[in-house]
Amino acid sequence: MARLVVHKECRLGFKGKKDLKKKFRTSTVIMWLFVILSTISCESEKNESKKYHEISFTASNIILEKWNVDSIDSISYVQETIDEKGRVTELRFYNYKHELDWAGSGFYGGPIIRYDYTDQKIIETFFSAENEIANDFQTSEVPYRHVYQLNSDNQIIDIKQYYKIDFEWTDQSFEETIDHLKFYKPYKEDGSELKSVFGYNYSHSKMGGIDPRVN
Repeated sequence: MARLVVHKECRLGFKGKKDLKKKFRTSTVIMWLFVILSTISCESEKNESKKYHEISFTASNIILEKWNVDSIDSISYVQETIDEKGRVTELRFYNYKHELDWAGSGFYGGPIIRYDYTDQKIIETFFSAENEIANDFQTSEVPYRHVYQLNSDNQIIDIKQYYKIDFEWTDQSFEETIDHLKFYKPYKEDGSELKSVFGYNYSHSKMGGIDPRVN
C-alpha cells in the first residue's frame, strides 16, 4: 500500500512539474512579447521629434510669431510632433498658461490637430481635447476633418470636408434639425476655399518639407 501511495505521489509530482514548466513557458512567451512590443513602441517614440513655435491668439485667429523657439516660458506656443519621415503628425496649441487653447468657436481647427498619411492623401482631424472631436456642426458649422487628395506632384487636387452633427432627438429637435438641413439644401457645394493644408500654417516640417497647394 505504501508503495502505491509513493508511486501515485511521484506521478502527481511529475505532472505538476509539467504543468509548472508549461506555465513557465507561457509566462516567458508573454514576457518576451511584452518586451518586443515595448521596444517597438520606444523605438517609434525615439524616432519622433518635437519643435516649438511661438504664437499669439486673437478673437478669430492664431498668429505665428516665431519658428523654433528654445524656451516656452511665459509664451503661447504650438508644439509640433514630427515622425521619422519628417512629417508633422500632431500640433498642440497652448496659451501662455500652458493650457490647450484655440481662437474660438466657428473657426477651422482646434487645440489639437492630428495628421494621418495614406496613399496620396493627407487626413487632418481637429480635436477639442485628447480624444474629443472638435466642431459640432450645430454650433460652429465648420468641419472636424479635411481630407486632401494629392496628385503625383504632391499638388492638392481635391479637398473633402467632414462634419460632426450631434442632436438630442426629441420631437421638437427633430423638426428643428429637418428645417436646419433644408436651409442648406438649395446651396450648391462649391468646394473648399482652402488653397493649402490648413494646419501646415503652423508646422515647420509639413510633409517632409513639402507644402502641398492647390494648383
